[in-house]
Formats: sequence, structure tokens, C-alpha cells
Amino acid sequence: MSPLEAILVCAIIYAIGDYVSSKSKAMLPMLFVSGFLLLLGFWTILPPTLLEDTGLFPVSALLAPMFVVHLGTMLNLEEMKKEYKTVIIALAAVIAISLLLFFVGSGIIGQQYAASAAGPISGGLVAVLIVQETAGSLGLENIAIFVTILFVLQLFIGLPIAATCLSREAGIAIERYRKRGGEATDVDTTAIAASEPRWRLFPATPADLQTPFILLMKLLLVTWLAIFLADLTGGVINKFVVALILGILFKELGFLEIKILEKANGAGLTLFLLFLLVYWYLPKATPESLLSLVYPIVVVFVLGIMAVAITALGMSKLFGYSWRLCMAIGISCMFGFPGTYIIPEEVAKAHGKTEEERAYLLGLFLPKMLVAGFVTVS
Repeated sequence: MSPLEAILVCAIIYAIGDYVSSKSKAMLPMLFVSGFLLLLGFWTILPPTLLEDTGLFPVSALLAPMFVVHLGTMLNLEEMKKEYKTVIIALAAVIAISLLLFFVGSGIIGQQYAASAAGPISGGLVAVLIVQETAGSLGLENIAIFVTILFVLQLFIGLPIAATCLSREAGIAIERYRKRGGEATDVDTTAIAASEPRWRLFPATPADLQTPFILLMKLLLVTWLAIFLADLTGGVINKFVVALILGILFKELGFLEIKILEKANGAGLTLFLLFLLVYWYLPKATPESLLSLVYPIVVVFVLGIMAVAITALGMSKLFGYSWRLCMAIGISCMFGFPGTYIIPEEVAKAHGKTEEERAYLLGLFLPKMLVAGFVTVS
């Protein structure tokens, strides 16, 4: 398949996913629908090399930290300080999953499966790569395949759960917002309406010079710095975490504009490319491999969801958040970024009738989901 044909097929599938998400009010999120269609396609008519044929994977990998810097420019540093509750909820979910899998799962599916699953189901791609490398060095090819399939399928578990929880929460929140006449006075609301730079060190770029090329240059410069600093730590600090911090910092210093990628007219295309990272492992989930591992996979997911649900119940009583919100925060460990960005966007778009309502819902959910994703996955 030619690169253009491969890109066109992906675009058609993404468009169908977007349409279904819109019609279902984000109960079936775009990432879930598109991923499901791709999986069916790989099992039937689509070549397993479809995503590779686009030739865009190296570009998407480079754009991921750039997009995270952009997200940092959308966040208000003062408001982010309030997200300590989200950090605790997310960490508690990860710990609960690991403990339940290791101590309960080991007796059901064996210690190798249980121990190898604990990281990937609550830690994303990096955890998968670590387990794959270790399993390969020990000659445990079945474990390497198991965690790969687990990683692919957990997208289909975590996304709909988070979308359903946030969608129901949004329905309640927006009704409360409308009854107040459009005043966002919730004590637990975190607005993402990024403020003007508080520590301006760099002069503001004149409006006539805020062209796409100049804005992208500044954004890429900070992205390069984030990767450079992460490399200095030897990978101990994830590049996405550094990118988020620098995005916030350079926005507060006045070097980066608020929502800089949107101002550069590049947000939509960047997201299109980032989806390649999300779906990259789908071709590995063949029907045969799924059937042979269906029992341990089902056990892992059941225990994982139970762990998050129990944690969400306890954390909701501790912090006063709804169980639905705590569940969405905890289950973010199964998909991470960019899902933690896309689902709040889709939910806000589906339930908000005006720009003000959409901004309110986005402010309510996006900081929590982004922080949760970085805590659990990055």
C-alpha cells in the first residue's frame, strides 16, 4: 500500500470514529471506535503493515513531546497545585492493581503472568518494553507476547470506562452549571484557562509576528530542550514529564503563547499523527494469539478493574470527589496520553452547548486526566 493510500485509510477510519463519538455524546470515544475498526480491519482486509506504510511513525514519535509542551501552555500553574488529590488517587490505583494482581492473580494464572502484567496494565508502553526485554533475555517468549497483547487490548477496556464515567459526570456538572446561571463556583473545579504570564522574562511576541512558522519554531525549541534535559537524567525522568513542566514554565515566563499549537494551526494534524503511536501494536493482536491467552487476559482485566473500582470508592469518600471521577482518574493507567487529552475534549464537546460550557467542562476534567495520565503512565 502506498503512503498516501495508507494515510487515506487511516483518515477514513478516524472520521468514522469521530462521527460515532459525536452521535453517542462521547460514550463511544473516537479512540475506541477507530481502534476497534482498525483491529477488525487487520483481521480481515487491511494489511498488517498499514500504519507502517504511512511512513509517518518517526514523525509522530517526535511530535508527541511537542504536543505535551503545548498542553503545558494550556495549564494554570496555580490551579495545578490543587491537583495533589489527583496524584494520590492515581498512585493509589496503580498500587492497588499491582498488589491485587501479584497476591491474588498469582494463585489464579501463575506468578509469571501476574507479575509481568502488573507493570503494563498500570504503566503503559515503557513498562511493556521493560517486561518484553526482561522476558526475551530469559527466553520467555510467551510472556513477551502476553504483555504486548495486554497492552493493545487495555485500550479497549480503559477508554470506554473513562469515557462513560466522565460523560455521566459531565451531564450532572453541566446541569449544575446552568442552574447557577453559568457561574463556575465548584470548589473542586480546576480551570484550565491559562492566565497571563506571571513571571514574564521574555517580551511578548507582536501579533503580526505570531505566524505558524515562528510559533512552531518556539515550540520545537522548548521540545528539544525537554528531550535534552530528559536525556541528561539517563531516562530516569520521562521526557513527557519534562515537556509538560517546561511547557508550563515557558508559558509563565512569556516565551510560549497560551495554546500555542492551536494558534499555529497545527493541533489537528498533530493529533492525527499521534494516533499512530496509540495503535502501533494493534497488528500484533491476532485472533490466534488472543484465543491462546484469553484466560489470563480476562483474569488480569477483571482484577485490574476491581482494584481501580475499590480504590475509587475509598478515594471518593476521602476527598469528596464523585466515584465516577475517581474511577476515570484511576483507569487512566490503562491508556494514558493522548487518551487523557482526547476524552475530556470529546466529553466537553458532546455535553457543552456553548463555548463557555465546553470551556467549563474542559476545565473540570482535563487537568485531572492529564495529571493522572502522567502519574500512572509517564
